[in-house]
Amino acid sequence: MQSVMVKLGAASTMELVNALSTIATELATREAPESAAACLELTETLATAADMQESAMASFIGRVDAAGEQQRWGYPSTRAWLRSKLGMRESRAKERLTLARQRHRLPLVAKRLAAGDLSYGYATTVADAVARLDDTDCGQAESTLLDMADQGFSAGKVAAFGRRIRDVIAERDGTEEAPDEDSKHGYEKSWITTTRSLDGGRYIKGWLNPEDAAIWDGPWPRSPSRPGRTTTAT
Repeated sequence: MQSVMVKLGAASTMELVNALSTIATELATREAPESAAACLELTETLATAADMQESAMASFIGRVDAAGEQQRWGYPSTRAWLRSKLGMRESRAKERLTLARQRHRLPLVAKRLAAGDLSYGYATTVADAVARLDDTDCGQAESTLLDMADQGFSAGKVAAFGRRIRDVIAERDGTEEAPDEDSKHGYEKSWITTTRSLDGGRYIKGWLNPEDAAIWDGPWPRSPSRPGRTTTAT
């Protein structure tokens, strides 16, 4: 059995992570208490602690993503690193990366998640809802969705409102407008439409989600028949 002695205020981030890893290893090998009531209480306490750990992880992932550090290790995108190295499913990798990228625009969510006052499920729901909003709408959406969470709406219900958050804000402010055609496609999956021109060429219009955009931005293979890609700055 290992012992852990850490002065929290003086410990480095690495020392804290190592101590947490040691404690988690010991906890994982223990049998659950016989008391179901005790297990219920322990589960709730542990879940809150896990949510606060997600706050720290979002900070770490955000730094890796902003610096492009994963590319030094051969991963084309941050999501690819989360899936391959950390063994996350696509859905979990996506929500963790979204939270990492949006937390700086969600001060209330970030503060409450770190304090254990907001669950990871609600935090990722709000982060996903604001990912395609400008900063003004982002602030309004954060406030609206957190109010719903505080009123006892389930994370699934908040997510349903989050998917149409522009409409929710517009309805509240009385500024409803019909969505443009591009918005109707949605932003979960990449999409491309093409139209042939009169001279035999093609017009191309579309949207790449962050994962596909990372692949597009990465190096393309070269061959004698395909010397490389040429881009023109606009």
